[in-house]
Amino acid sequence: MHSPSIYAIASSTLIPSVTSFCTLPNPSNGCGKPLPNALLPGGPSINFTLTSPLGGGERKYLLHLPEAFSVKNDIPAPVILAFGGFTQPTWSMEEMTQFSDPNMNKDYIAVYPEGLNNVWLGDPGAPNSSTVDDRPFISDLLDVLEKSLCIDKSRIYTTGLSNGGGLSGLIACSPSLSRRIAAFSGVSAAYYTTESLGYSLFEEEACQPGGLTRKIPYLHIHGDKDMVIAYNGDNSYFDIDENGIPDPDTLPVPRWLNDWAIRNGCPAGTDNKTSVQENGTVAKTTWSCGGRNEVVTGYYVEGLGHGWPSTTPEDERLEAFRLGPTTWNASTVLMEWFDQWNVPAEEKG
Repeated sequence: MHSPSIYAIASSTLIPSVTSFCTLPNPSNGCGKPLPNALLPGGPSINFTLTSPLGGGERKYLLHLPEAFSVKNDIPAPVILAFGGFTQPTWSMEEMTQFSDPNMNKDYIAVYPEGLNNVWLGDPGAPNSSTVDDRPFISDLLDVLEKSLCIDKSRIYTTGLSNGGGLSGLIACSPSLSRRIAAFSGVSAAYYTTESLGYSLFEEEACQPGGLTRKIPYLHIHGDKDMVIAYNGDNSYFDIDENGIPDPDTLPVPRWLNDWAIRNGCPAGTDNKTSVQENGTVAKTTWSCGGRNEVVTGYYVEGLGHGWPSTTPEDERLEAFRLGPTTWNASTVLMEWFDQWNVPAEEKG
């Protein structure tokens, strides 16, 4: 039992409250080097391979430079790591999020890492972390990107769909990786219970971010019609594999977000629910603490199934899960929210 393969099985603007903070960039060692392998700002995305000794050996990723990226590779740019759903290829995640589309994103380097067999750690169908652990791969990937591209190391962000959103959560839980990423997010993300996995990854005993002085921002988007990863975590009514066995449970989204509020030291009772679109069809819950707003943020979307909210129609097989386009784009919401966060100077490596 595992997260469904939304790819293989399926084979008015929402405006967040944004406060941008202008800080000095933290340039990577790649600044000023020649661009690798015919990469061009605004050009086609390129597939790359790296070796990750502790992260599964040979690993792949798809890379896109935005139009605004300096052709001299000398101006630090922010980065989004976008992880696809269970068995979803990188090109499909690229199309779905539109992070490589200049009409959507002109500033962020977009990186689409590839899971082994397009599956990520944290799914009941994936190998145990003692066999294959994707987190060292992501660490090695960051090292390679920082050595070859002019990256603002204070502005690296993660997001993902379903199983990929779960990996984004595991990165936030990592003592080492949480220090390198400015903010984390998941869309229709799957955070499986210890009982479902047979060992703990997402719950308190295993989720141990680095001892940071800053807050660890987390944003989650989920639909009330998700028939794959239930908002309340009870997936026993679903049988996506059609094998007669109820699907494994995930952590309820409200619990996942509240756990992050607790980890961030947000005072109890500080959450606010605001209907922001379509006569109350999108409820936004935020936790504000430490003098910062929206440290933890959740969007609960009426009528959204299992998928990535966007105004663009997708393959009809994917739409069978998502239940159609929305009137707003999750990618826009994410980038505007990412823009609030950076790794502060005292934590920059």
